[in-house]
Amino acid sequence: MWRPLAFLKKSLAHRAAFVVSVHIAALGLAVFAAPAQASLQSISDDELATVHARDGFAFNLQGFSLNGSLSLRLGSSTDASGVSLNNISLSRSDDTANTYTDPYQLTLVQRGGGLPDKVVLSEPLNAQGLILWQFAADLELTDANSNTFKAGALLLQNLRSSGTTLEIAPNADADVQGIALGLGLRLDLGALTLRPRGRLDTTLIDDPTTAEQFTLRGLHLGAATADGQQLSPTGLWQLSSLSNQPLLINTVTAADGSTALHLNIAWPSAGQTAPVGSVLIDNISFKSDVGGNVDLGSSRIGGVQIQYLDIKLKSGR
Repeated sequence: MWRPLAFLKKSLAHRAAFVVSVHIAALGLAVFAAPAQASLQSISDDELATVHARDGFAFNLQGFSLNGSLSLRLGSSTDASGVSLNNISLSRSDDTANTYTDPYQLTLVQRGGGLPDKVVLSEPLNAQGLILWQFAADLELTDANSNTFKAGALLLQNLRSSGTTLEIAPNADADVQGIALGLGLRLDLGALTLRPRGRLDTTLIDDPTTAEQFTLRGLHLGAATADGQQLSPTGLWQLSSLSNQPLLINTVTAADGSTALHLNIAWPSAGQTAPVGSVLIDNISFKSDVGGNVDLGSSRIGGVQIQYLDIKLKSGR
């Protein structure tokens, strides 16, 4: 049982577990907690030192929304070229009946065997499918001469995540710097839509006033069934694992002195195999006021594995 915030001191000493609800709107942040049954008490350094690596805490997002002029840009450091997501809008619906029984959980875990401890972030299981994310942003492309092309709006509608887990730890190899990640995914997306003429009504997958759009409807990602032929109803696709096939993020320096952001998924450990995932898309379609509507039907990848991945992203030229 997650203890009320009023007993935070006692919780930290035993389980360091508590529940809060967070509301973000218009870039503002407010934290709400269960009604206090006693006054809060300060915690000394000695008391905090008794918290063991098995401890953690739980939290939930209630009425989450983010709107404003926030932008994300991926581009060159030497010229204006890049891709930008502008005027980002992000919101989430709630499962009010399970706000505290199905929270996000952040846990510290001792791994033993000389391995560094890990931090594990687990999302709600979301068994009722009521926790849904909505995302919208304006897409902009810029070349090296600062010429800008406004590519319309990118929408993610009704994104459901079910028990996704993220593990974070220092790299187990002391001779190689970096952060190691383990990631397990189960995602169901109502629609991924590109509208070249703007957002219009983002609550509708098919806005009748939209003249053009490209849509992937019903995108599902998760573990494959035991035979590796189709999507498992509930299983997570373990894209990377700290124990078997970690994703390492670090920086590397080339012979010419340039640096790059390095993403590497290692080969599976000896005697192990890479987890098998599955991807299902219910429908792929184009809508155009010039060429008419094109329905490409569904698509499925019954089994997909990442045996090894090595990506270097350089800054500049």
